[in-house]
Amino acid sequence: MIRSIIRATVVLACVSTVAHAQFGGLIKKAREKVEAKAENKAENKAENAIPVKPLEGDPLTESTLVAVLKGLSLEAESKDKTKQLWTAIEAKAKEVNEAERAAGDEPDKWHKASSDIESCASRSISESGKIHEKEMPQKVMALNSRKDNTAVIAKLNAVSKRMADAQAKGDTPAFQKAFADYGKMFGFDPAKDSAVAYAKCGNLPAKPASMVKLDKLKAEVDQLTEQRRAAEAEIGGRAATASGIPADKYSLARERLLTWNSEGKGKSGRRSLTKEENDLFLAHASDIRKVESVLQ
Repeated sequence: MIRSIIRATVVLACVSTVAHAQFGGLIKKAREKVEAKAENKAENKAENAIPVKPLEGDPLTESTLVAVLKGLSLEAESKDKTKQLWTAIEAKAKEVNEAERAAGDEPDKWHKASSDIESCASRSISESGKIHEKEMPQKVMALNSRKDNTAVIAKLNAVSKRMADAQAKGDTPAFQKAFADYGKMFGFDPAKDSAVAYAKCGNLPAKPASMVKLDKLKAEVDQLTEQRRAAEAEIGGRAATASGIPADKYSLARERLLTWNSEGKGKSGRRSLTKEENDLFLAHASDIRKVESVLQ
């Protein structure tokens, strides 16, 4: 009996030791698996991370920053002009929106009617072109058979050269004019074909008053926008001159300062500027605040 108990105890002890070893092995494998997964995740994250593109231009120095601040001061003083244009553009854009609501579906109806007529005319002109193409060989033969065709052939060659030159230059109006002259020499008149087509399909409808108003307002928005761009370019040129550094260098330096201002004014975690540059901007923070209105 005692021997049986001893044997059972030894067996249990052995089983316990093996189980413990197996359990420890499982824990080790699980830990290694987790660590490997974490390492792979970190590696994948590093591989998939989008690299931060460094800013263009050289880091600003004390003298460069002072020069840029001079230019920005001039920009700030001139901002009222562009601000007025922005206000005018926004007001005119509201007029456009109101005019579009008032027009309702009139523009859609006009575009649909115009498209139908244009498609009809295009088919008619295409059919005329096919007829001319069939007649062309016979007319060329008739021209070549004439005894006094030297002058005509010289004129054809001249017109052909005009067409080739216009095509090489990408001058569409000149090509169309030369092509029309070429066709007329064989009795083909594109303008006549077009007139016949629209006589059959109908003339394009006149734009309704709502569309005329819309076109006018949109043209005014475009004009104001162009004025704003021109004003900003002019101010930028004068600002660069006032800074005393080349325009391209001023533009790049301005962009670096703008980036610093928009990224949080010296907060950690930024990689687009150097530490020395960041410290320089922080030291001149009060001066930068004076021109902050143009660093937007």
